[in-house]
Amino acid sequence: MSPANAQLTREDVVRAAMRLADSEGLDGLSMRRLAEALGVTPMALYRHVSNKDEILAEVVDAVLRDAGLPDVGAGDWAGWLAAAAHQLRTLLVEHPGALGVFCREPVTTPAAAARLAEGLERLQAAGFGTDEAARAYAAVHTYTIGFCSLAATRSAGAGAHPQVAEVAGVDIGAFTSEAQFRFGLEAILAGLAAEVRTRA
Repeated sequence: MSPANAQLTREDVVRAAMRLADSEGLDGLSMRRLAEALGVTPMALYRHVSNKDEILAEVVDAVLRDAGLPDVGAGDWAGWLAAAAHQLRTLLVEHPGALGVFCREPVTTPAAAARLAEGLERLQAAGFGTDEAARAYAAVHTYTIGFCSLAATRSAGAGAHPQVAEVAGVDIGAFTSEAQFRFGLEAILAGLAAEVRTRA
């Protein structure tokens, strides 16, 4: 066993996978490519992870775990959801590899489950029923992922279609700006607030 193999940890594998996914995309992440980046044999990786899917799940969990949960006072469900959305958007912009995982399948890692549980608890405490709380959380969560996906796609093809930069006097490029994200998020939260007021 080489010194590199002997000293390798699961955390090393996850962090290296995160760097590869961010720089080369999910298609560029493979067990062989990851082993090369770590200077070990592919077999050394299987002491820590079973396959690529497990690595991807660990990458996303590490990103969410590093961020932690939003620090918003009890009772401010809308403030918590807003903070969670902005936090997730920042993470997905900084880690496009994680964005690829979120777009590919539901993320159910421990850190993701903790975020969901906290969000549901705050919504239910505010008066949302169990099902309504889940739908409210999903509305904000999926809006954030979809917005980030559109922004990433547009960024990747920037300049490819200059003729559609403006339509009917509207700057289409601004559709993926931070200001637009905030506007859409506030509209969703306002609608949810109106619903819970009606229920009360």
